[in-house]
Amino acid sequence: MDNVIELTRKLVQIPSFPSQENKVSSYIQNIMQDFGFDEVYTDQNGSVVGVMGPKNQEIEILFDGHMDVVPVIGEWKFDPFGGEIFNGRLYGRGTTDMKGGLASAICAISHVAQHHTLKKRVAISASVLEEVIEGFALGHILDIHQPKSVVICEPSKLKLKSAQKGRAEILLTLHGKPAHAANPEVGINPLLIASKALLALENIQLPKDEVLGAAILVPTDIISDPYPSISMIPNAVTIRFDRRILVNETQEIVIEQIKNCLHQADISDFSIQFTQDAIDTFTGQKISPERWLPAWKTKEDSQILEAALQALQEIGLDTEIGAWPFCTNGSESAGKRQIPTIGLGPGAEEDAHTIDESIELSQLTAATEIYAKIIKEICT
Repeated sequence: MDNVIELTRKLVQIPSFPSQENKVSSYIQNIMQDFGFDEVYTDQNGSVVGVMGPKNQEIEILFDGHMDVVPVIGEWKFDPFGGEIFNGRLYGRGTTDMKGGLASAICAISHVAQHHTLKKRVAISASVLEEVIEGFALGHILDIHQPKSVVICEPSKLKLKSAQKGRAEILLTLHGKPAHAANPEVGINPLLIASKALLALENIQLPKDEVLGAAILVPTDIISDPYPSISMIPNAVTIRFDRRILVNETQEIVIEQIKNCLHQADISDFSIQFTQDAIDTFTGQKISPERWLPAWKTKEDSQILEAALQALQEIGLDTEIGAWPFCTNGSESAGKRQIPTIGLGPGAEEDAHTIDESIELSQLTAATEIYAKIIKEICT
């Protein structure tokens, strides 16, 4: 387990933006083979899967960590891909989100397999494209393997997460009537309708959950049709919304909430749809998944959650159970497939996507120890 810091450094030193994970994917496949994984393969999307344990069994635990990272912006003090260590922290893009968690899981599985007899199978998925469409890549892996539980290795400060808000992206198109900008009275300006819609939706009544908190609807983008609309009243305006969803909310419920709010504001000429932006994988697959990613909760008496609590207790860490406010691949495993899922990973959530992103070295070694204890408890 001592090699987790060096492995994290190596992964950070390989840039791996979404749809450009090919180099880190190849590296991880080679590492898993070098670490003695019984089965290693890359799927059609470029995700790498490694499996340990007796054959002809279903996988007991699947650890998941994504390989892709967000772009580098701003002025960095440290080289974003240098993997530099300073004052007990490792710096670089992806240290916290989430090559540290991925390296910890790989090292933990390898360590347990080398020092114990695995009676049940355990696997790791190093998935692609999580930063642009959560759950898509893991879904393809879960079509092949049906693990009894999943551990999402996203950063949590090594605090246990048993629930997570979901996420949807919604396009609201407000229709107008085009006209020359010199004669605006001839047309119907959809921008004015959009401003009215935004004010109405700012006050929309959304549900709350005692664990996950309040649902959220926030506009993130707006564009006219045509764009740019020069010297004319546009035909339509489309607003993109990010909707953070709660357990038991359906697509129909979410759409109906928006429709009712707009109708109360006397807005009637509009259309709503969930986004399906086109994305290419580095392997050449062309995809356009719908961005509907359900919320989830895992029962506190589930085996994976109890094993994680025991591991945290054994090394003297906080055993309080919480929830993630952001979306992860758990929306696929737990939200869509009802596989018992927990979140537990090294690094602080607030360090993700930041300038000079970094992670404490002690978090990496502790995460590896925790994962190993979970595997030993359930699989040996």
